[in-house]
Amino acid sequence: MRKLVLSAALATALFTQTAHAQEVVTVGIVTAQTGPLAAAGKFQMNGFNLAVEQINKTGFDVAGKNYKLALKVYDTHCSTSEGASAMQRLISVDQVSVVLGELCSPVVSAEAPLAQDEKVPLVITVPTAVNLTEQNNPYLFRINAHNGQLTKALVDYILSADAQPLAFIAWNNDAGRGGVNGVKALLPKDYKLGYVGYFNVGEVDFSSHITNIRNSGAKSVMLLMDEEPGALAIRQIRDAGLKVQFIGTLAMGSDRFLKTLSAAYLDGMVQYSAFPPNAPIERIKNFNEAYRAKFNEESHGFAAQSYDAVFAVVEAMKKAGKVKGGAAIRDGLSAVSFDGVIGKISFDNKGQASPPVYITEWCHDGTRKVIFPKEMSAACGGG
Repeated sequence: MRKLVLSAALATALFTQTAHAQEVVTVGIVTAQTGPLAAAGKFQMNGFNLAVEQINKTGFDVAGKNYKLALKVYDTHCSTSEGASAMQRLISVDQVSVVLGELCSPVVSAEAPLAQDEKVPLVITVPTAVNLTEQNNPYLFRINAHNGQLTKALVDYILSADAQPLAFIAWNNDAGRGGVNGVKALLPKDYKLGYVGYFNVGEVDFSSHITNIRNSGAKSVMLLMDEEPGALAIRQIRDAGLKVQFIGTLAMGSDRFLKTLSAAYLDGMVQYSAFPPNAPIERIKNFNEAYRAKFNEESHGFAAQSYDAVFAVVEAMKKAGKVKGGAAIRDGLSAVSFDGVIGKISFDNKGQASPPVYITEWCHDGTRKVIFPKEMSAACGGG
């Protein structure tokens, strides 16, 4: 009898463990954790991890059962081959029903066909190339604004400011040239342009560009690049005595970027932002406080976008009435509509969301303010 009791107890324990395991839903993650984009990947992972931590405090209910989330993460190094390999492994070996992440647009182009072929949704949270959501791929979703949306907001600001003639320094690649052409296309034909220059990865001397900017009589300079060359260009232009207005990208609107320079170099610079972390908006304030408490640093747009993507997937599972099955979760994603940290989250028929885009300006004391759109403006310290 004692053996029977022990056997029954053991069977109950094993059943309980199995049932508990079935209550954990694994979501795939592809991102860069090492290499030149490791810092951006860290912000992305911080957003994913914070969302999972908050969701798992109570779990979430689907079809009368409570679930928690787990993440299966692969480092793609911003490599197309690594990205495709990771995506295939997540689908075939790990058997996830949805994948989040990625940092580089070319890597998404390698991963997205696999998502479509295997009917496993891929929700990207950082890449901005417009064409990614123009491929008629029903299994690709983007939660963040793309380059066209970002550029439109920036041009709206430029047209409201006295920025002519406008000069450019941009990456000598598809992203840089595409950015310059995108801005030009939205400007009036009679808008005065100054010097347009391109530089290659690894270049650190901007002196020839500075001479050409000076000779062009430019009043403002748009820097289409990331943090490292951006800091070099700004320092060299200011040290050369040019009093131009800087217009930058979202990579140039964070405390992290401030630490590479100083408030004196950045004073008056504007940049588009998907997420002003100190804006006096309740959803942003709450996220920033939670992020700072966990990671001891200012929150970041990449983190906020990635955080919202996790909640979008949970909402999709609720709408689907199941946590497995890529096709069902895809249909759920198409139907989600909720207020996220970055704004209203819903996807159009191309899988593209349309969150708000802000223009922020650096103040003399190293804080930022929101200057555009005007209805969301905030003073120094609120950007």
